[in-house]
Amino acid sequence: MSEITTLSELFGLVRARIITGLEHREAAARLPVLATRDAQGWPSVRTMVLRGFDAGDWTLDMHSDADAAKVLQLTDGPRAALQFWDAEAALQVRMRAHVIRLPHEEEKALWERVPEAARAQYGTVPPPGTPIASAEAWRPNPRPARFAVLRARVLRVEALHLGEIHRRARYEREEGWQGSWLVP
Repeated sequence: MSEITTLSELFGLVRARIITGLEHREAAARLPVLATRDAQGWPSVRTMVLRGFDAGDWTLDMHSDADAAKVLQLTDGPRAALQFWDAEAALQVRMRAHVIRLPHEEEKALWERVPEAARAQYGTVPPPGTPIASAEAWRPNPRPARFAVLRARVLRVEALHLGEIHRRARYEREEGWQGSWLVP
């Protein structure tokens, strides 16, 4: 991989690696880590699957069970962080985002594209995170009403490229994604 020398090259690399995450199951950006805050103020972190990316508007979509704790946490406070490490590109990407749940009508349309086997993840009985007596004390119960689409509107991107010479930059939506260099 050639050395990164401009802000636009680094931002382009970030965009390209996110797009690769949508296209290839084994790509690092396919599994970003989403961090929220629980009711007691503690960080709550989990790996998600990237389901959509609008490169023009810088929004990322992820699916969830509507009864999962993260959905409530984001309803209470829509601020979140996303992060992925792409070893192949020697790239760490951290993002700040405002995350909302899409309106039910939009979710219903997207539910139709979810493969049958994957639908079992949306509607478990009891709901995700509920204590159970044994590992088998739950069952799938696929229901469109329990399918949630979380849309992250990225506000900030911070990228660290660990090339021959390390490069780090921050890009802000409010500044038109121009970017500024940071000490690595």
